[in-house]
Amino acid sequence: MHRKDPWSRPAPTIASGAFSHANHLPVWAEVLTQTTRVEAAKYASAAPLEHRRRFGQYFTPPRIAAWMADWVVQPATRTVLDPAVGTGVLLEAVLAQPRLPRTAQIDGYDADPVVLHVCRQGLADLHRPLNLVHGDFLHAALPSRYDAVVCNPPYIRHRALAERTTLYQHFEQQYGLRLNRFSNSYVLFLVKIAQSLSAHGRAAIITPVDFLNANFGAPIKAFLLRANLLDGILVFGHSTLVFDDANVAACIVLLRADRLPDAPIQLAHVPTEAELAPLDQLPSTWLSSVSPRELEPNAKWLASVPGPRTPSAPLHRQHLVPLGQLAAVRRGIATGANEFFILTAAERTQRGLEAESRLCITKAAQAPYLDFTAADVDALLQADKKLYLLDVQGELTPTAAAYVAAGAHRGIPQRYLPKHRQPWYASEQRPVAPLWATTFTRRGFRFVLNRAGIAHLTAFHGIYPHARDPELLLVLAAFLNSSWAATLLAQQQRRYGSGLLKLEPLDLAALPVPHPDAIPSTLRAEIAALYLARCAAERGQPADATRYAMTIDQLWQRL
Repeated sequence: MHRKDPWSRPAPTIASGAFSHANHLPVWAEVLTQTTRVEAAKYASAAPLEHRRRFGQYFTPPRIAAWMADWVVQPATRTVLDPAVGTGVLLEAVLAQPRLPRTAQIDGYDADPVVLHVCRQGLADLHRPLNLVHGDFLHAALPSRYDAVVCNPPYIRHRALAERTTLYQHFEQQYGLRLNRFSNSYVLFLVKIAQSLSAHGRAAIITPVDFLNANFGAPIKAFLLRANLLDGILVFGHSTLVFDDANVAACIVLLRADRLPDAPIQLAHVPTEAELAPLDQLPSTWLSSVSPRELEPNAKWLASVPGPRTPSAPLHRQHLVPLGQLAAVRRGIATGANEFFILTAAERTQRGLEAESRLCITKAAQAPYLDFTAADVDALLQADKKLYLLDVQGELTPTAAAYVAAGAHRGIPQRYLPKHRQPWYASEQRPVAPLWATTFTRRGFRFVLNRAGIAHLTAFHGIYPHARDPELLLVLAAFLNSSWAATLLAQQQRRYGSGLLKLEPLDLAALPVPHPDAIPSTLRAEIAALYLARCAAERGQPADATRYAMTIDQLWQRL
């Protein structure tokens, strides 16, 4: 599995007691060097945000670091690796393990020379030989394989990866897998760490949870299953922010090189880091053992992780089909510069852009109910909300040309999305969607009937049923806003930190919904009428709206 890496770059080792860039430390870092031990929180408050983002620095809480170290360090551990040492919290936890021999070889890498200097200074009083290397682990020629690896990889999005194309190509040639081009840096770390384990090596890597459900995660999941290295995944509750300053849900990926063929994979749900305990001490309701054959790389693995859920919908599966069979699902219009492309009615009139703009809902909060009407549009316009989308078609009028020139002066054409449009000021064209779906939520996704017939931005996805039947549209909206759909959506949604959930168009298209042919005509009419009543009640009679919702939920059980 492990081959010599012709693309790797050796990097200089930082000698003990001295920092090779000591004369070039930034002012904020010089303050840190005046103390012996620098906690991650102190470093994070001192380091400029731009510096930390450049290196993808988000730090592991000590309790989680101790758990990871306890899992990877075994009596036979002789070599230890941390591929992204940061301030040293993971290495410190490893060194605190009583099972670790004092003669163990301990290597660490970090691309940031400043944080590496902080780490070395902080660990010096432990009086253990450390080989800390200034260099990017993804480029490094490793001296050996490792018995224990602990890692909190840098979180750098795919667009910000240095030498991105070359890096992906190298990994494909070296490790024989084609990575999705939307893979973030931690996916590359997972691959190389997997290739760095000794015959009995273990690795614990804390990463964002999104690869478990996202499309870009399929290749890495297939790779780990194929190599029989994946031993377990611990998923923290999505309302928990493991990293104080990053709005991502987190998980710990456990790799083990000496797994038996077809050995089960442990999946665990841990609500908060305070409840973290050894696997054999977690409540049985938080754990499940899954055969590797049950995990499909293209499936959403979060659906297999135990956790608090509502009961499954009592619908017969033969009545359900993916929403994508009945409707197209597309994201909303993306402008790339809302402050330029979105106008109030007053701004539209003042700039003479009446003919070059159209009504468009811009925020989910502008449509708080289950339907959106012409009266809602009027109320928003009366409140002077930004509700007009610049929509230039054909030749520029003098007033439109003046506005476009002002935008060019502000640098709008250099923004990412405008730069990739021809001309840059032309907004995307989307047909009006009869049904909207919120893209983000903390309290449950909403599906909104677009009765006003206006366009929408990316705050919503658009749902376009193939059959233009008003009654079927109401029935579909009624199901999507039901408790049964909420249960099924839990298997499709993507989780971020602080309880934030997200749906992509492909997630929605895969959602099981009742096929219209399976719904008797009398039941369709009853559900449609009750749903209209629920929409009306949402605007002032919440108790009645709840009663209508419960009645509709009960009607679905007739299928």
